[in-house]
Amino acid sequence: MKKLFVSAGVISAMFLASCGGGSEICDCADMSKAMMEEMAADGADFAAITEKYKAEAEKCEKLGEGKTDEEMKAMEEEMKGCDSFKEMEKMMGGH
Repeated sequence: MKKLFVSAGVISAMFLASCGGGSEICDCADMSKAMMEEMAADGADFAAITEKYKAEAEKCEKLGEGKTDEEMKAMEEEMKGCDSFKEMEKMMGGH
């Protein structure tokens, strides 16, 4: 379970710092949640899961390129409103 918590935290932090652009923010949260759920399964193949979501993750990372700290904070706040983000928080033991 500790491995899941660490992975979930890394994934969440990565997408909080990188996603942006309206509904694309929630698309990134949806993808992150799906990835976390797959990684939580017993016997999960982390490398295969990472590869499966690689293109989507890269797209999310590029959305945040060139953003100011203020823009990144606004995107983070927007992501917090996404249903998938709220579900990820519950999965990680948050709210």
